[in-house]
Amino acid sequence: MGRLVANIPYLDPPRLELGDLPLLGEIPIEPFGILVALGVILGWRFCLHYAKTRDIDDWMARDVMFWVLLCGFVMAHWVSVIFYFPERIAEDPLVLLYILNGLSSVGGFLGAFLGMTWFLRKHRQPKLIYADMLTMGLLIGWCFGRAGCSWVHDHPGRIVAPDTFFAVGPWPCRCPDGGRALSACCEVGEGIFRYDLGLTEFLLTVWMAMYIFFIFDWRNAAPGRVTGIVALIYGPARVLMDFLREDTVSKGVSTPDVRYLGLTAAQWASLVIFGAGMYLVFIRKTTARDLEYAKESVRQAKAANKAAGETHDAHDSSVEPTKLDDAEPEAQAAATSPAADATNERSTDTVPAAPNAGATDPAGETATGPAADPTPTENTPSSRNGKR
Repeated sequence: MGRLVANIPYLDPPRLELGDLPLLGEIPIEPFGILVALGVILGWRFCLHYAKTRDIDDWMARDVMFWVLLCGFVMAHWVSVIFYFPERIAEDPLVLLYILNGLSSVGGFLGAFLGMTWFLRKHRQPKLIYADMLTMGLLIGWCFGRAGCSWVHDHPGRIVAPDTFFAVGPWPCRCPDGGRALSACCEVGEGIFRYDLGLTEFLLTVWMAMYIFFIFDWRNAAPGRVTGIVALIYGPARVLMDFLREDTVSKGVSTPDVRYLGLTAAQWASLVIFGAGMYLVFIRKTTARDLEYAKESVRQAKAANKAAGETHDAHDSSVEPTKLDDAEPEAQAAATSPAADATNERSTDTVPAAPNAGATDPAGETATGPAADPTPTENTPSSRNGKR
Protein backbone atom coordinates (compact mmCIF):
# COMPACT_ATOMS: atom_id res chain seq x y z
CA MET A 1 0.00 0.00 0.00
CA GLY A 2 1.35 3.40 -0.95
CA ARG A 3 1.96 6.01 1.69
CA LEU A 4 -0.76 8.64 2.14
CA VAL A 5 0.83 11.91 0.96
CA ALA A 6 -1.87 14.30 2.21
CA ASN A 7 -5.49 14.00 3.18
CA ILE A 8 -6.44 17.34 1.66
CA PRO A 9 -4.59 18.96 -1.26
CA TYR A 10 -3.48 22.57 -1.06
CA LEU A 11 -5.39 24.55 -3.68
CA ASP A 12 -3.96 27.82 -4.89
CA PRO A 13 -6.88 30.28 -5.24
CA PRO A 14 -7.34 31.95 -8.63
CA ARG A 15 -6.59 35.63 -8.95
CA LEU A 16 -8.74 37.71 -11.28
CA GLU A 17 -8.22 41.29 -12.39
CA LEU A 18 -11.15 43.63 -12.89
CA GLY A 19 -9.09 45.60 -15.39
CA ASP A 20 -7.01 48.75 -15.58
CA LEU A 21 -9.52 51.39 -14.50
CA PRO A 22 -8.85 55.15 -14.74
CA LEU A 23 -7.44 56.61 -11.51
CA LEU A 24 -7.84 53.22 -9.79
CA GLY A 25 -5.45 51.04 -11.74
CA GLU A 26 -5.77 47.28 -11.71
CA ILE A 27 -8.29 46.04 -9.16
CA PRO A 28 -7.94 42.38 -8.17
CA ILE A 29 -10.98 40.24 -7.47
CA GLU A 30 -10.19 37.96 -4.56
CA PRO A 31 -12.36 34.92 -3.74
CA PHE A 32 -12.17 35.83 -0.05
CA GLY A 33 -13.85 39.19 -0.63
CA ILE A 34 -16.55 37.65 -2.80
CA LEU A 35 -17.37 35.00 -0.20
CA VAL A 36 -17.46 37.55 2.63
CA ALA A 37 -19.82 39.77 0.62
CA LEU A 38 -22.12 36.81 -0.05
CA GLY A 39 -22.06 35.93 3.63
CA VAL A 40 -23.05 39.45 4.65
CA ILE A 41 -25.92 39.58 2.15
CA LEU A 42 -27.35 36.16 2.98
CA GLY A 43 -26.84 36.64 6.71
CA TRP A 44 -28.65 39.99 6.55
CA ARG A 45 -31.59 38.42 4.72
CA PHE A 46 -31.93 35.61 7.23
CA CYS A 47 -31.82 38.08 10.11
CA LEU A 48 -34.86 39.76 8.57
CA HIS A 49 -36.53 36.36 8.19
CA TYR A 50 -35.89 35.62 11.86
CA ALA A 51 -37.24 39.06 12.81
CA LYS A 52 -40.42 38.36 10.85
CA THR A 53 -40.80 34.95 12.47
CA ARG A 54 -40.43 36.39 15.99
CA ASP A 55 -42.46 39.56 15.23
CA ILE A 56 -39.50 41.91 15.75
CA ASP A 57 -39.89 45.46 14.46
CA ASP A 58 -38.43 45.43 10.94
CA TRP A 59 -36.84 48.88 11.09
CA MET A 60 -35.38 48.23 14.53
CA ALA A 61 -33.84 45.01 13.22
CA ARG A 62 -32.32 46.76 10.20
CA ASP A 63 -30.84 49.55 12.30
CA VAL A 64 -29.23 47.25 14.84
CA MET A 65 -27.77 45.12 12.03
CA PHE A 66 -26.20 48.20 10.44
CA TRP A 67 -24.41 49.21 13.64
CA VAL A 68 -23.37 45.64 14.39
CA LEU A 69 -21.79 45.26 10.95
CA LEU A 70 -20.02 48.60 11.16
CA CYS A 71 -18.62 48.10 14.65
CA GLY A 72 -17.92 44.42 14.01
CA PHE A 73 -15.72 44.93 10.96
CA VAL A 74 -13.83 47.85 12.50
CA MET A 75 -13.13 46.02 15.76
CA ALA A 76 -12.26 42.79 13.92
CA HIS A 77 -9.49 44.63 12.09
CA TRP A 78 -8.22 46.52 15.12
CA VAL A 79 -7.99 43.37 17.25
CA SER A 80 -6.20 41.56 14.44
CA VAL A 81 -3.57 44.30 14.09
CA ILE A 82 -3.15 45.25 17.75
CA PHE A 83 -3.06 41.77 19.32
CA TYR A 84 -1.73 39.60 16.48
CA PHE A 85 0.53 41.88 14.43
CA PRO A 86 1.49 44.85 16.63
CA GLU A 87 4.69 45.39 14.64
CA ARG A 88 2.61 46.58 11.69
CA ILE A 89 1.43 49.62 13.64
CA ALA A 90 5.03 50.74 14.19
CA GLU A 91 5.75 50.31 10.49
CA ASP A 92 2.63 52.13 9.29
CA PRO A 93 0.07 53.54 11.76
CA LEU A 94 -2.42 53.96 8.91
CA VAL A 95 -2.77 50.19 8.84
CA LEU A 96 -5.54 50.67 11.42
CA LEU A 97 -7.63 52.30 8.68
CA TYR A 98 -7.30 49.41 6.22
CA ILE A 99 -10.39 47.67 7.57
CA LEU A 100 -10.34 44.61 5.30
CA ASN A 101 -6.59 44.03 5.62
CA GLY A 102 -6.68 41.44 8.38
CA LEU A 103 -9.74 40.41 10.42
CA SER A 104 -10.12 38.64 13.74
CA SER A 105 -13.29 36.66 14.42
CA VAL A 106 -13.24 37.30 18.17
CA GLY A 107 -12.61 40.98 17.46
CA GLY A 108 -15.69 40.94 15.26
CA PHE A 109 -17.70 39.38 18.09
CA LEU A 110 -16.50 42.10 20.46
CA GLY A 111 -17.36 44.89 18.03
CA ALA A 112 -20.76 43.38 17.30
CA PHE A 113 -21.51 43.15 21.03
CA LEU A 114 -20.48 46.76 21.64
CA GLY A 115 -22.47 48.07 18.67
CA MET A 116 -25.56 46.07 19.64
CA THR A 117 -25.37 47.08 23.30
CA TRP A 118 -25.00 50.78 22.50
CA PHE A 119 -27.87 50.83 20.01
CA LEU A 120 -30.33 48.79 22.08
CA ARG A 121 -29.60 50.73 25.26
CA LYS A 122 -30.21 53.95 23.36
CA HIS A 123 -33.61 52.69 22.21
CA ARG A 124 -34.44 50.90 25.49
CA GLN A 125 -34.72 47.45 23.95
CA PRO A 126 -33.94 44.08 25.57
CA LYS A 127 -30.77 42.50 24.22
CA LEU A 128 -31.27 38.74 24.09
CA ILE A 129 -33.88 38.47 21.33
CA TYR A 130 -31.74 40.68 19.08
CA ALA A 131 -28.63 38.69 20.02
CA ASP A 132 -30.38 35.52 18.83
CA MET A 133 -31.39 37.22 15.58
CA LEU A 134 -27.81 38.34 14.94
CA THR A 135 -26.43 34.92 15.86
CA MET A 136 -28.68 33.24 13.31
CA GLY A 137 -27.46 35.58 10.60
CA LEU A 138 -23.88 35.21 11.81
CA LEU A 139 -23.97 31.45 11.37
CA ILE A 140 -24.70 31.89 7.66
CA GLY A 141 -22.20 34.68 7.14
CA TRP A 142 -19.62 32.82 9.20
CA CYS A 143 -19.84 29.77 6.94
CA PHE A 144 -19.02 31.90 3.90
CA GLY A 145 -16.30 33.82 5.72
CA ARG A 146 -14.53 30.69 6.93
CA ALA A 147 -14.92 29.16 3.48
CA GLY A 148 -12.95 32.16 2.22
CA CYS A 149 -10.32 31.62 4.92
CA SER A 150 -9.90 27.98 3.96
CA TRP A 151 -9.72 28.96 0.28
CA VAL A 152 -6.88 31.46 0.76
CA HIS A 153 -5.20 29.52 3.61
CA ASP A 154 -4.68 32.53 5.87
CA HIS A 155 -4.75 30.54 9.15
CA PRO A 156 -1.76 28.17 8.91
CA GLY A 157 -1.40 25.58 11.63
CA ARG A 158 1.53 23.54 12.84
CA ILE A 159 3.72 21.59 10.44
CA VAL A 160 2.79 17.92 10.56
CA ALA A 161 3.74 14.71 8.81
CA PRO A 162 2.22 14.21 5.37
CA ASP A 163 0.13 11.22 6.51
CA THR A 164 -1.41 13.09 9.47
CA PHE A 165 -5.18 13.12 9.52
CA PHE A 166 -6.58 16.38 8.14
CA ALA A 167 -3.18 17.62 6.96
CA VAL A 168 -3.15 20.03 4.02
CA GLY A 169 -0.26 20.16 1.58
CA PRO A 170 2.10 20.58 -0.04
CA TRP A 171 2.06 24.03 1.55
CA PRO A 172 3.99 26.66 -0.46
CA CYS A 173 6.26 29.30 1.03
CA ARG A 174 5.25 32.93 1.16
CA CYS A 175 7.24 35.21 -1.13
CA PRO A 176 9.87 37.44 0.52
CA ASP A 177 8.20 40.59 -0.81
CA GLY A 178 5.05 39.82 1.17
CA GLY A 179 3.03 38.65 -1.80
CA ARG A 180 0.61 35.77 -1.93
CA ALA A 181 1.63 32.21 -1.20
CA LEU A 182 3.15 30.98 -4.45
CA SER A 183 4.88 27.69 -5.01
CA ALA A 184 7.49 29.52 -7.10
CA CYS A 185 8.99 30.99 -3.91
CA CYS A 186 10.11 27.64 -2.57
CA GLU A 187 10.56 24.08 -3.63
CA VAL A 188 7.28 22.21 -3.58
CA GLY A 189 9.23 19.02 -3.19
CA GLU A 190 10.21 20.10 0.31
CA GLY A 191 6.86 18.66 1.36
CA ILE A 192 5.43 21.15 3.87
CA PHE A 193 2.16 19.87 5.34
CA ARG A 194 0.11 21.75 7.91
CA TYR A 195 -3.19 21.95 9.65
CA ASP A 196 -5.37 24.53 7.92
CA LEU A 197 -7.26 26.12 10.80
CA GLY A 198 -9.47 28.12 8.46
CA LEU A 199 -10.74 24.87 6.98
CA THR A 200 -11.16 23.32 10.42
CA GLU A 201 -13.25 26.20 11.71
CA PHE A 202 -15.26 26.24 8.47
CA LEU A 203 -16.35 22.65 9.08
CA LEU A 204 -17.13 23.44 12.72
CA THR A 205 -19.28 26.41 11.68
CA VAL A 206 -21.18 24.37 9.09
CA TRP A 207 -21.92 21.74 11.75
CA MET A 208 -23.16 24.39 14.23
CA ALA A 209 -25.36 26.00 11.57
CA MET A 210 -26.92 22.68 10.58
CA TYR A 211 -27.65 21.84 14.22
CA ILE A 212 -29.25 25.21 14.99
CA PHE A 213 -31.26 25.45 11.77
CA PHE A 214 -32.47 21.88 11.37
CA ILE A 215 -32.42 20.24 14.81
CA PHE A 216 -32.78 22.96 17.44
CA ASP A 217 -36.22 24.62 17.73
CA TRP A 218 -35.00 28.19 17.21
CA ARG A 219 -38.48 29.48 16.32
CA ASN A 220 -39.82 28.88 19.84
CA ALA A 221 -36.62 29.10 21.87
CA ALA A 222 -36.42 31.44 24.85
CA PRO A 223 -34.54 34.69 24.18
CA GLY A 224 -30.80 34.14 24.51
CA ARG A 225 -30.91 30.38 24.11
CA VAL A 226 -29.60 30.32 20.51
CA THR A 227 -26.72 32.62 21.43
CA GLY A 228 -25.92 30.56 24.51
CA ILE A 229 -25.76 27.25 22.66
CA VAL A 230 -23.50 28.64 19.93
CA ALA A 231 -21.22 30.14 22.59
CA LEU A 232 -21.10 26.82 24.45
CA ILE A 233 -19.98 25.01 21.30
CA TYR A 234 -17.63 27.58 19.81
CA GLY A 235 -15.81 28.69 22.97
CA PRO A 236 -14.06 25.44 23.93
CA ALA A 237 -13.66 24.37 20.29
CA ARG A 238 -11.75 27.56 19.47
CA VAL A 239 -9.53 27.15 22.54
CA LEU A 240 -8.55 23.67 21.39
CA MET A 241 -8.06 24.64 17.74
CA ASP A 242 -5.67 27.46 18.58
CA PHE A 243 -3.30 24.96 20.20
CA LEU A 244 -2.78 23.71 16.64
CA ARG A 245 -1.85 27.19 15.42
CA GLU A 246 1.77 27.78 14.38
CA ASP A 247 3.66 29.42 17.25
CA THR A 248 7.19 29.48 15.85
CA VAL A 249 8.85 31.03 12.82
CA SER A 250 8.73 28.46 10.04
CA LYS A 251 8.55 28.24 6.31
CA GLY A 252 5.56 30.22 5.17
CA VAL A 253 4.96 31.76 8.63
CA SER A 254 7.38 34.57 9.40
CA THR A 255 5.30 36.18 12.19
CA PRO A 256 3.48 33.65 14.38
CA ASP A 257 0.65 34.77 16.63
CA VAL A 258 1.60 36.58 19.80
CA ARG A 259 0.71 34.65 22.94
CA TYR A 260 -0.19 36.00 26.36
CA LEU A 261 0.58 33.65 29.27
CA GLY A 262 0.76 30.81 26.78
CA LEU A 263 -2.58 31.52 25.10
CA THR A 264 -3.53 33.54 22.04
CA ALA A 265 -5.87 36.51 22.31
CA ALA A 266 -8.56 34.39 20.65
CA GLN A 267 -8.19 31.70 23.31
CA TRP A 268 -8.65 34.18 26.15
CA ALA A 269 -11.69 35.65 24.41
CA SER A 270 -13.09 32.17 23.76
CA LEU A 271 -12.96 31.40 27.47
CA VAL A 272 -15.13 34.46 28.08
CA ILE A 273 -17.48 33.35 25.29
CA PHE A 274 -17.78 29.91 26.87
CA GLY A 275 -18.59 31.47 30.25
CA ALA A 276 -21.30 33.61 28.65
CA GLY A 277 -22.79 30.49 27.07
CA MET A 278 -22.87 28.69 30.41
CA TYR A 279 -24.67 31.64 31.98
CA LEU A 280 -27.27 31.98 29.20
CA VAL A 281 -28.11 28.28 28.97
CA PHE A 282 -27.90 27.04 32.57
CA ILE A 283 -28.19 30.01 34.92
CA ARG A 284 -30.19 32.90 33.52
CA LYS A 285 -33.98 32.67 33.56
CA THR A 286 -36.26 34.35 31.06
CA THR A 287 -37.90 37.52 32.39
CA ALA A 288 -40.86 39.56 31.21
CA ARG A 289 -38.46 42.29 30.11
CA ASP A 290 -36.90 39.90 27.58
CA LEU A 291 -40.19 39.84 25.67
CA GLU A 292 -40.83 43.60 25.75
CA TYR A 293 -39.11 44.26 22.44
CA ALA A 294 -40.50 46.44 19.66
CA LYS A 295 -42.94 44.32 17.64
CA GLU A 296 -43.66 44.62 13.96
CA SER A 297 -47.39 43.93 14.43
CA VAL A 298 -47.69 46.87 16.82
CA ARG A 299 -45.83 49.17 14.44
CA GLN A 300 -48.06 48.13 11.55
CA ALA A 301 -51.20 48.70 13.62
CA LYS A 302 -50.04 52.17 14.64
CA ALA A 303 -49.21 53.02 11.04
CA ALA A 304 -52.66 51.84 9.89
CA ASN A 305 -54.43 53.88 12.59
CA LYS A 306 -52.39 56.95 11.71
CA ALA A 307 -53.19 56.58 8.02
CA ALA A 308 -56.89 56.14 8.79
CA GLY A 309 -56.87 59.26 10.99
CA GLU A 310 -55.16 61.34 8.33
CA THR A 311 -57.69 60.17 5.73
CA HIS A 312 -60.59 61.10 8.03
CA ASP A 313 -59.13 64.55 8.73
CA ALA A 314 -58.57 65.16 5.04
CA HIS A 315 -62.19 64.22 4.29
CA ASP A 316 -63.54 66.55 6.99
CA SER A 317 -61.46 69.48 5.79
CA SER A 318 -62.63 69.01 2.19
CA VAL A 319 -66.33 69.48 3.16
CA GLU A 320 -66.80 73.23 4.00
CA PRO A 321 -70.04 74.31 5.74
CA THR A 322 -72.34 76.60 3.67
CA LYS A 323 -73.31 80.14 4.68
CA LEU A 324 -76.86 78.99 5.21
CA ASP A 325 -75.70 76.41 7.70
CA ASP A 326 -73.68 79.08 9.46
CA ALA A 327 -76.62 81.50 9.52
CA GLU A 328 -79.22 79.05 10.79
CA PRO A 329 -77.90 78.85 14.36
CA GLU A 330 -77.67 82.65 14.55
CA ALA A 331 -81.20 83.06 13.24
CA GLN A 332 -82.57 80.52 15.67
CA ALA A 333 -80.76 82.21 18.54
CA ALA A 334 -82.10 85.60 17.52
CA ALA A 335 -85.64 84.27 17.21
CA THR A 336 -85.62 82.78 20.68
CA SER A 337 -83.91 85.70 22.44
CA PRO A 338 -85.85 87.93 24.93
CA ALA A 339 -85.29 90.96 22.74
CA ALA A 340 -86.96 89.22 19.84
CA ASP A 341 -89.94 88.27 22.04
CA ALA A 342 -90.35 91.87 23.21
CA THR A 343 -90.20 93.16 19.65
CA ASN A 344 -92.87 90.71 18.56
CA GLU A 345 -95.14 91.79 21.46
CA ARG A 346 -94.75 95.49 20.59
CA SER A 347 -95.47 94.88 16.94
CA THR A 348 -98.59 92.94 17.87
CA ASP A 349 -99.87 95.76 20.16
CA THR A 350 -99.30 98.65 17.71
CA VAL A 351 -100.70 97.04 14.57
CA PRO A 352 -104.40 96.11 15.25
CA ALA A 353 -106.33 94.11 12.78
CA ALA A 354 -108.72 96.12 10.51
CA PRO A 355 -112.33 95.59 11.66
CA ASN A 356 -113.86 96.14 8.26
CA ALA A 357 -112.57 96.03 4.78
CA GLY A 358 -112.15 99.44 3.27
CA ALA A 359 -111.81 101.38 6.56
CA THR A 360 -109.64 104.47 6.47
CA ASP A 361 -107.10 105.69 9.03
CA PRO A 362 -107.31 109.20 10.55
CA ALA A 363 -105.20 110.64 7.77
CA GLY A 364 -107.84 109.56 5.22
CA GLU A 365 -105.72 106.81 3.67
CA THR A 366 -107.40 103.53 2.94
CA ALA A 367 -106.29 100.58 5.10
CA THR A 368 -105.11 97.38 3.61
CA GLY A 369 -107.84 95.09 2.32
CA PRO A 370 -110.12 94.80 -0.64
CA ALA A 371 -111.47 98.40 -0.21
CA ALA A 372 -108.02 99.77 -0.85
CA ASP A 373 -108.21 98.70 -4.48
CA PRO A 374 -108.38 101.94 -6.55
CA THR A 375 -110.26 100.25 -9.41
CA PRO A 376 -113.70 101.97 -9.84
CA THR A 377 -116.81 99.90 -9.24
CA GLU A 378 -120.39 100.25 -10.37
CA ASN A 379 -121.46 101.87 -7.09
CA THR A 380 -119.11 104.83 -7.44
CA PRO A 381 -119.96 108.03 -9.28
CA SER A 382 -117.08 107.63 -11.56
CA SER A 383 -118.30 104.29 -12.70
CA ARG A 384 -121.72 105.63 -13.41
CA ASN A 385 -120.32 108.55 -15.33
CA GLY A 386 -118.19 106.18 -17.29
CA LYS A 387 -121.23 104.34 -18.63
CA ARG A 388 -122.70 107.41 -20.19
